[in-house]
Amino acid sequence: MPPLRNTLADLTDERFRTALLLGLASIPFTVALSWESAPTSFSVTAVVAAGLLAGLHYADRSAENGDVGLLEGYRYGKRPAASHRAGIVTGVVGSVPAVGWAIVYMFELAWTLPGWQGAVAAVLLPAAVPFVAALFALSGGVGAAVGDWLAARIDRDRDKASRANSDSDGDVSGWWWWVAAYIVFAPAVLLYIFGVGPESGAGLALSVLALVVLVPFSVFVAIALLKDAITLGEVGRDWVPNYWVYVGAPLGAYAVAYLAATLGQSTNPSGVGVYVFLIALWLSSIVYLDHRRRYADTP
Repeated sequence: MPPLRNTLADLTDERFRTALLLGLASIPFTVALSWESAPTSFSVTAVVAAGLLAGLHYADRSAENGDVGLLEGYRYGKRPAASHRAGIVTGVVGSVPAVGWAIVYMFELAWTLPGWQGAVAAVLLPAAVPFVAALFALSGGVGAAVGDWLAARIDRDRDKASRANSDSDGDVSGWWWWVAAYIVFAPAVLLYIFGVGPESGAGLALSVLALVVLVPFSVFVAIALLKDAITLGEVGRDWVPNYWVYVGAPLGAYAVAYLAATLGQSTNPSGVGVYVFLIALWLSSIVYLDHRRRYADTP
């Protein structure tokens, strides 16, 4: 079955209802993020994020061709893994506002451009819909591939944790040390940047360097928190942490802050989102380590 027919079939397949809902949920964010640039350009950020969630949800390591990637699946004539197909469904559904903008824009060009230019725009109008839909489908597929990869890493960590000695009195994971380090390091950097606020010289260079280190370190800490929580949950400790809450809350805070800053016409919405993410991850880390100490009977 050709890829186009595969996708059309998947759009009405009950198995991909969650992917369809994720695509619908991404539409308001796409509209908000593309409001200033449409119809000449569109933001695919929301669709990539929705595709990532679809990849996490549909990742199935037991599938016969679960290790077949998006491009490899089409290249060798195999149906892609369910997670990648779900990402495409999410992208196609999420492309609705962009497709609408593109159609209106092409109609406007065909009506206003003189002579042969208007004729060319009219001829290209039918191609605008599949082109924009394909762009969003690819973006959703990329997000799903990342989600699928992340799900595979989570499964691997679970397998390792299940082989650990569940009756051991010692700590079964050392990842929490990185979380504790972040709790100390993050406020020191942020207080220096916003409290001291150096505007020039060595102080400004130090603040920039500290922020450059803090941002990637925060991503690493989010992964470390995820790994630590998975390990605790798999070795049979009394406390089973909901790691999606501890890691998802900072990511959700970033998305909300980014969207709010964009709607508020901030000159740097991504910067606002990053600062909110850093603070939200710091709070989440404190709550996680506090619960770990009280309920997991570990340091």
